[in-house]
Amino acid sequence: MRLEIDDARQFRQLLTALLDEVVDARFHFNLHQDLVKASDEYFKEFSQSPTFWGLTFSAHIDVVVLRLCRVYDTDRSALNLRNLLDTIKANLNIFDQPSFRERLKGNSFVDSLAADSKPPDAGQLEKDIQAVCDSNPLVRKLVLWRHNYIAHRNSHYTLNPRKFEAEYPLCFSEVDELSKRALDIGNRYSLLFDASVHSTMLVGREDYLNILKAVREQVEQHENKMKEEWKRFGAVLKPEVF
Repeated sequence: MRLEIDDARQFRQLLTALLDEVVDARFHFNLHQDLVKASDEYFKEFSQSPTFWGLTFSAHIDVVVLRLCRVYDTDRSALNLRNLLDTIKANLNIFDQPSFRERLKGNSFVDSLAADSKPPDAGQLEKDIQAVCDSNPLVRKLVLWRHNYIAHRNSHYTLNPRKFEAEYPLCFSEVDELSKRALDIGNRYSLLFDASVHSTMLVGREDYLNILKAVREQVEQHENKMKEEWKRFGAVLKPEVF
């Protein structure tokens, strides 16, 4: 269902807010996957504080799924991908070249950007709508997770938790696909609207490595100290003691 907007400025607000959700989901998903990949090399460091890291892993993926549930929500009045695309379909005039030039009038490259500007392709728009509505199998699965586990806890499945997971398994690759799909679609219309896209290049993405390396250094210092202690005791004690 389309959202009511007064002008292009309000559309930009909606588009930006939705893309912020999508990008945030992508940040947390990438960080979760980075931590998973690091778990083999830094197994000893992770094991120093398993409770903290276990909760951290869970928190990141929870945030991803929660954000995606908002992005692919099916509420007719909410800001979600389906409603945003319906809004685009009903307001194609805001994508025309005069409107584009007005939005970018302060940009020194407005002429070259406007030369490539064009309204959304009707066929592509319809494909995107179908890709984000709950008739799509993957989106439908996410919506079921939202209704039965994320936003609400279904009492029947609470009594039979394995049944729900068996009927509607949601794996990391599917979460990855949903977040990439949302980003691609959102950026497609952001580019057409004012020649801008949202990046998922997170500054400080590898900050977690600083923590793990610091833990490694501390563990190594402790192990070296213990070795020195054993050497000292071995030098002092007489063989007959053993």
